[in-house]
Amino acid sequence: MTRSSSPSPDLQGAPWLARPHVQHLLELLSPEGEETRCVGGCVRDTLAGSVAGDVEVDMATTLLPEAVLARLEAAGIRAVATGLEHGTVTAVMRLPDTAPGKTGKPRDDKYEITTLRRDISGDGRHAEVAFGRDWREDALRRDLTINAVYADRHGTVYDPVGSGLEDIAARRVRFIGDPAQRIREDYLRILRFVRFYFRLSPDVAPDVATVAAITHASADIAALSGERRQDEFLKILALGEVEKALGFLAKVGALDPTLGGAGAWNFARLSALVAQEKHLPERATPLVRLAALMPDAQSGAAVAASLRLSRRRTQRLGIALDHAGADLAQRPRHWLHYAGAPSVSDQTVMALADGQISTGDAVDLLAQAEAWEPRRFPLRGHDMTAAGVPEGPEMGRILADLEAWWVAQDFPPKQAVAAEFRRRWPGNDENSQ
Repeated sequence: MTRSSSPSPDLQGAPWLARPHVQHLLELLSPEGEETRCVGGCVRDTLAGSVAGDVEVDMATTLLPEAVLARLEAAGIRAVATGLEHGTVTAVMRLPDTAPGKTGKPRDDKYEITTLRRDISGDGRHAEVAFGRDWREDALRRDLTINAVYADRHGTVYDPVGSGLEDIAARRVRFIGDPAQRIREDYLRILRFVRFYFRLSPDVAPDVATVAAITHASADIAALSGERRQDEFLKILALGEVEKALGFLAKVGALDPTLGGAGAWNFARLSALVAQEKHLPERATPLVRLAALMPDAQSGAAVAASLRLSRRRTQRLGIALDHAGADLAQRPRHWLHYAGAPSVSDQTVMALADGQISTGDAVDLLAQAEAWEPRRFPLRGHDMTAAGVPEGPEMGRILADLEAWWVAQDFPPKQAVAAEFRRRWPGNDENSQ
């Protein structure tokens, strides 16, 4: 096995490296003559001192993907052939009952394991690769120096390129080798560069050669699939320096092809939203920031289609753009009941950005949405049938009217709703108890 550069710092104390699942996988996939290491964000962010929340752990290995699958399955670990042609297998491991997910059910821990590779050819969208055993060769095909640093199961760090550790320490973001060549291999690297640059070095101008390479190739972002553009752009929208990042994308001509076409993007509203976020419990979601950037609902629908947003995300984007404005603060429980807490949170932040509600109202609405527990209207169709109301449009109208009254009255119990029904429709003597 070809060894990388000599060992450098030690990550032995990193909590993610000490996870039983991580240690088990690294040992299982490092039999005699083979080696598996952690790579990418988990190593980079730990060295940069910017680890936050759950850390996603990716791994690189000298084992061929078929051997990875075989060893995982033999150990009783669920293995998913995520992308065998690119050498990637995902190990799915169940977290113990002591670490349940938000639903209260044990959740899965997923680890992507990719065989060392070298690029044979590429068209800027897809790369043809060959599997290898050379850690430096694998590192040189990656996009940025800061992403080409590895750590073994003992916490020993390896920097095959030779400049990754130095760049992490200096918070310097740069391509490995020639920027133009790296970008030609995969145009998504433009968006990845922007995301990392404005996360780590937002106050330092990128070097001239990199800006020139990005500007030259920016139009080719449009050739990427909507799903790939979506994933990377939503990560950019989550940045603390989102305005600077989007301003740079617009300057180099990359914003329009990323979103699927030219648009009169609403930077003013996005700036207003970001300015208000310091008064809110947390930043707006990337989807709400995307809504703020849209000049109108029609543009939002076009961007959603271009980025291949899911149906759920498309609906939430549309609702955020068509928000209820001041009525949110005037009838919060109405909107929480009929639209749901996530939608009300989105609409609240947008209404604040548009100046239609106050900061105090927004904070109160977001708190109500966070604490909201959905209510179920206590009368059903069978109650109406028992009361002598025939099925059909009339029954639907009666139920809708009663539900609106129930919401306005702050959700009284079933007996009160039944009494209101008798009051409104005295010809029906029966009611459901």
